Amino acid sequence: MTIEFLHRTAFVLLAIFVASAATNAQSSARANANTGPGWQWPASSDGITYVPVCWENPAGWQNETLSVRNTILTTWGRAAKVNFYGWAQCTTNAKGIRILIADTRSNSGIGRFLDGDRNGMELNFTFRNFSPGCQAENRRYACITSIAVHEFGHALGLMHEQDRADSTCNAEKSKSGGLLLTAYDPDSVMNYCNPRWNNDGRLSPLDIKGIQILYGARSAVPVTPPKPSVTPGRLTITDTLNTAAGQRWEHIIMQFGSNNIRRDFALNENRTTVSNSWTFNTTGTYCFKIWSNTLYTDGLYYDGYGEGCWQLEAGKSYAASVRFKTGTGKKAFDIVLTSGN
Repeated sequence: MTIEFLHRTAFVLLAIFVASAATNAQSSARANANTGPGWQWPASSDGITYVPVCWENPAGWQNETLSVRNTILTTWGRAAKVNFYGWAQCTTNAKGIRILIADTRSNSGIGRFLDGDRNGMELNFTFRNFSPGCQAENRRYACITSIAVHEFGHALGLMHEQDRADSTCNAEKSKSGGLLLTAYDPDSVMNYCNPRWNNDGRLSPLDIKGIQILYGARSAVPVTPPKPSVTPGRLTITDTLNTAAGQRWEHIIMQFGSNNIRRDFALNENRTTVSNSWTFNTTGTYCFKIWSNTLYTDGLYYDGYGEGCWQLEAGKSYAASVRFKTGTGKKAFDIVLTSGN
């Protein structure tokens, strides 16, 4: 196994190059790379190296992204003291490994040089334009996960095994400037000349030995780093029966948040004010819908409806009251929520 001493601009492509232009592009990237420190992800005070991972465009790929996550945690994450955590959609300034799902040759930056780099790793889930032999459904997931193991090897700082000076393989061989960690490994997931493509996504004994030299041997099941405690936000809605306007009875249903949690407000002349609260854990946009049915002193029932969205911040409390205004459409009233803070 060989580790990399390359600048961030060096991208290593997984697919075997058959076009001279592609081959030249890879050779040029290597030729322009600079040696230097900082390629290795640092260990925390507990001896574990924590590497955040996120997806640039995960929508519609839940099964595939989950398969990649599980595969990486049970290969590199099980062998060495490296905890890959997060795995959600990337935020604008997200750090760590940022993965773009794209129908291209899968590729990755090298080691810590890709930290926070947008599209720093690219993984192919469709294989329409590249490696079409992986399109068949009985092959596609095996290709996705085995390629991911290879690319995450690069993300940890590993080079291609066939690039070594003592390699017995001449195919796809480039000049290597890395540090040798083990004897030459024909079975490495990083070796293009392995007769089992990417070693079927399984780490060889020397892959494990090499990564443990770099990051230490795993002695327990990987855990995610402790998350800072988050104080939930709270939204409180109050409805008051307007007896002065002739209201005698009122039933309101309000639906709030992405989980569409509903609360009921039942008011009458003996219970003229009712409040309900919802909590939320993250800052974001939260939407509501609200329906009402009100009995007036004239004996008639009137319906109301309202909807809207708010930008709410976790850890803060908000309060609003139900108000009615002249209705539109088929509703007697349009409902608005006022006095938010």
